[in-house]
Amino acid sequence: MEHLSPSTVFGIIGGDFRQAALAKGLIEQGYSVKIFLLENLPPFLPTELHCNDIQQLQCCDVIILPLPVSKDGSGDILNAPMSGNTLSLSECLSVCRSDTLIFGGKVSSTEEQLAQLFGYTIHDYLKREEMAVLNAVPTAEGAIGLALSERASTLWESRCLITGFGRCGKTLALLLKGFGAQITVAARSEAELAFARTLGMHTVPLSMLSFVLTEQEVIFNTIPHPILKEDLLKKISPDCLIIDLASRPGGIDFDAASQLGLKTIWALSLPGKVAPVTAGNIIRDTVINMIKEM
Repeated sequence: MEHLSPSTVFGIIGGDFRQAALAKGLIEQGYSVKIFLLENLPPFLPTELHCNDIQQLQCCDVIILPLPVSKDGSGDILNAPMSGNTLSLSECLSVCRSDTLIFGGKVSSTEEQLAQLFGYTIHDYLKREEMAVLNAVPTAEGAIGLALSERASTLWESRCLITGFGRCGKTLALLLKGFGAQITVAARSEAELAFARTLGMHTVPLSMLSFVLTEQEVIFNTIPHPILKEDLLKKISPDCLIIDLASRPGGIDFDAASQLGLKTIWALSLPGKVAPVTAGNIIRDTVINMIKEM
């Protein structure tokens, strides 16, 4: 396929409610859609769009795999929690046309190599900047929703610490500021700390994190590396809520936190849980942008 046209046929395979919303969004923009491994959804999409025969993949110009493509990164079983059936990445690729464009989220090196054996490249939409920036919004809103539901106090005037000040940290900080929270940002980058200061937030270098932990009421971690280990967790108040927004391996020693009686929540994949329609539309727009650039 050389370009995107109204006659482009999209194949949506597996995934969760985000993939269903993605399919719906493509239909609303006038594209033809075939759906695989999403049959156990509520009445969200017309049943005639569901395909049980993977040979129908040959009709698809573009195939969008789920996020992640497979839960363990092996590609042996595609991520399809909304289906009672299974399909491997190899089975999928074996029936695609040679000119099919294939996209997936959080594509592992094993899955990339497997695709190359079949002569394909899986274009990872999760690596796109617009995807990462826009996905930070439902992530931050979901984190605030958790904080509101898990505490008996308002976020207004609550002392909140954000570790890391990337896309998610910035978005979260701005939303928390709107709630009137007292925000401290801990990060390695002096540039990011300076930016947080311009927004009127307290800042501390990550190396000095231990000096601000005792006073915090809510801690949001966005760094996907071990940050809050046992020695630092011991400084945190038992009344403090800790929400880890980082992808695996996360930034908290959950075993140590449990032993210390600290309340922790590892909030993985929040966009798909709290705002799947928005998350699905973000994937749609990102993939269309990628195709247009090709």
